[in-house]
Amino acid sequence: MIGEVITVGTELLLGQIVNSNAAVIGARLADEGFDAHFHVTVGDNLGRLSAAIRTALSRADAVIITGGIGPTQDDLTKDALCAVTGQTMVRDTDHAEQIRARVRTMGGPAPTSALRMAEYPSGAEPLPNRNGTALGVALKHHGKLIFAVPGVPREMTVMLDEQVLPRLRAAVDAPTVLRSRVIKTWGHGESQIADLLADLYESVNPSLAYLIDETEVRVRISAKADDEAAAFALMTPMQREVERRLAGVIFGHDDDTGISVLGRALDDRGWTVAVAEVATAGLLSARLAGSGSAPFAGGLTEPGAGQTVELARRAAQQFSASVAVGIGEGSFVEGDARTSTAIPIAVITPDGVAEQTLRVLGDGERARTHAASAAVHVVRLAVQGRSLPNDSFWARPSGSGGR
Repeated sequence: MIGEVITVGTELLLGQIVNSNAAVIGARLADEGFDAHFHVTVGDNLGRLSAAIRTALSRADAVIITGGIGPTQDDLTKDALCAVTGQTMVRDTDHAEQIRARVRTMGGPAPTSALRMAEYPSGAEPLPNRNGTALGVALKHHGKLIFAVPGVPREMTVMLDEQVLPRLRAAVDAPTVLRSRVIKTWGHGESQIADLLADLYESVNPSLAYLIDETEVRVRISAKADDEAAAFALMTPMQREVERRLAGVIFGHDDDTGISVLGRALDDRGWTVAVAEVATAGLLSARLAGSGSAPFAGGLTEPGAGQTVELARRAAQQFSASVAVGIGEGSFVEGDARTSTAIPIAVITPDGVAEQTLRVLGDGERARTHAASAAVHVVRLAVQGRSLPNDSFWARPSGSGGR
């Protein structure tokens, strides 16, 4: 089954609200093994919304619309459904009375606009809203399924899980699931990873995809099958081959993060970590402190340049930390084809001192963000007693004893 998601709201187009509903619905459809070829966002305009629904029906088996079913004049989803399907609007009298009773308990008569939330297109099935007031809609039109659910996330999620997905499952002949494994790497860029895995990308089921998160490259392997066990069995050979080719740069899988892996390595040794930062302006300390997964002793933000080893020693002494990190002042890399910044870093562990220069893309805030991300992995490798990948763009040997 092919599904299409339509999110409704001018505020989404203006960037005033993050479109989290599309991500949630897309993930739920993928978990169920349904394909989604398009996600569409449309503003509060009857003509454009109606056109979006017609287009979705022309290329999908099921359309899920989120938003635009509330009480105000710009809530037009149900009106658009009537325009597309030729149905008329009807009212659920019992639900309208529940709205009136709810408003009376608050000390006044129900506004006429509030009763719009009890309306739905004739021939449709009203869907109960356990976390809110507006009824959802389930409608079949020329063999296609249409659903309208609230835009409020806590209302949308419950209605999706309890009302929409069971109906979609019942509409397909055989159960299918889509499952994924994510292999997380650091040390190679996306193009390097893509070159190493080029032939595997041609596979359809299982399939391969690349995801970028700051300085990390994630390799997602997905497979569709009749059940979860079969999906994972399909993925296993490809996963083993990916792990063989990327053995030197893999740091985790699925829900692992650089900080969580670092935290486990520190815990295994009974070590704590402290940080003194110049270029990253406290960003690494904030990430470590906020993670809850690393034994973070404390952090200093320094106003200017200093030798990275000395910065690290100062942090170690002040916070009595086993591991200390010094991040010096960044410098723009002159003559580089791409804008980049060199940022020196030193890591002191009970096993010794490691110094590197992080070379990160961009400058300013982007450089700070990427440097904080890369620094986590430099520290992780030092704690694990491992060397950096020889061809890592993100960390080059400094050979200068810091700055």
